[in-house]
Amino acid sequence: MKKAIVLGTVVLCMAGCGSSSKKTVVQELPVEQTSVFTSSDKELENAYNWEKKMALSYAHDNSDPVGYWYEAALPQREAFCMRDVSHQAVGAHILGLAKHNKNMFTRFAENITEEKDWCTYWEINRYNKPAPADYANDKEFWYNLNANFDVMQACLKMYQWTGDAGYLTDSVFTNFYEKSVNEYIERWALEPEKIMDRAPYMNQAKDFNPNNNFHTCRGLPSYVENFRGLTVGVDLLATLYAGYTAYAEMGELTGDAVKTAKGQEKAAAYQQILENNWWSPENSFYQTFWTVEKKFYRGEGVPFILWFDASNNPDRIRASVTDILSREWNVENMSAFPALFYRLGYGEDAYRFLVGLPQMNRSEYPEVSYGIVEGTVCGVMGIRPLNSENSIATCSRLADNAQEAEIKNVPVFDGYITVKHKGQNRTEIENNTSKELIWKVAFMGEHAQVKVNGKEYALTVSKDIRGNAISEGSVSLPARTRLSAEVM
Repeated sequence: MKKAIVLGTVVLCMAGCGSSSKKTVVQELPVEQTSVFTSSDKELENAYNWEKKMALSYAHDNSDPVGYWYEAALPQREAFCMRDVSHQAVGAHILGLAKHNKNMFTRFAENITEEKDWCTYWEINRYNKPAPADYANDKEFWYNLNANFDVMQACLKMYQWTGDAGYLTDSVFTNFYEKSVNEYIERWALEPEKIMDRAPYMNQAKDFNPNNNFHTCRGLPSYVENFRGLTVGVDLLATLYAGYTAYAEMGELTGDAVKTAKGQEKAAAYQQILENNWWSPENSFYQTFWTVEKKFYRGEGVPFILWFDASNNPDRIRASVTDILSREWNVENMSAFPALFYRLGYGEDAYRFLVGLPQMNRSEYPEVSYGIVEGTVCGVMGIRPLNSENSIATCSRLADNAQEAEIKNVPVFDGYITVKHKGQNRTEIENNTSKELIWKVAFMGEHAQVKVNGKEYALTVSKDIRGNAISEGSVSLPARTRLSAEVM
């Protein structure tokens, strides 16, 4: 069980403060010095640098009425939408935009109301108003029902990257979470026992017009927006699973056993629906649409199952990868592929998307650049921080031992880390946070031991979903310390 967070103000003493009573925090670096990536693979380095520049061009300071924000929608709208922010947040944090993430998630959370049937604003512009392209009034607006739960899982990720307990305990967030898992679920008939029988249009105005997008799209049961008669999308099921899983973990982190149990029970129920109803054994794929006709259809949605770990069946996961790789996708979907496929063990495919996305049609869409940043840092470099465990994981996913790559000053917790991989068998890490961390050092392949600064540690071997062996061990990483780990 994860340790419950300790609430309160934390003061940090920098190395070298001695007996002085003066307390400081780790100095914040400018964005140009944050997450600086270099590699012997210049195609990889160029893709990252191009997209980092692109991503930062979408970031705005605190001069607009909405506060700190970055574009997470069609660029010309000067706005950010719930789906895109949830999917861009990790990449944004890596680039030093933690204040932007916190502010934007706050704006979504604070605008949930009963008048909107427990929706918030799908898209908010720089003037701190609902974007006119998506909102006319509280009865006429665009809204995808995945959104509340997408935001919830993204907020948990932000806590794990930052250590900011506000994501778990501030009333504006907890109110949003509680309204989402209770009133929102009930209002839109999303309970596990009702979801397969819900109507396509719900909570509509008396003058409902099937030709009015603000009527038919007020409560879309999927991120797919152009399939008539849709009542449930597989992406909605996957997002509900992810949201309730996050809700359960938040309960565990705050010592709320009731919340934990509820989240686990509901997540398991949605997963059971997915596995029992949506898998087609004859075709070895998941169905994606359930309609008012009580029939399944195929389209988009499968990547969400894997992205949110909604299936725990290895055979079905591998079949779903095959399914995804056999089809064409828009850039919104492909933006997540580098990080996803590296995590699953499909490094060649991950790399292909990573270096190919900058040349693809609509590569200027913000989600692309933030996805490439995440794919590089979390995929190629294998970096994963968990504040709940006080740990940093690394794993080189470079193609061979002739390559090198380094990412300097990645923001984690209250400071930064620097990670350098020399091929697949040597990793260096520098801890520039205020506290001692657990370094979960991992290498591809089967290795019994790792040598860290001359001392040997045992490794445990596991396998990813593709069957690739991964050897991992845990090493203490003091603050202001650089360690080097190597396997033979």
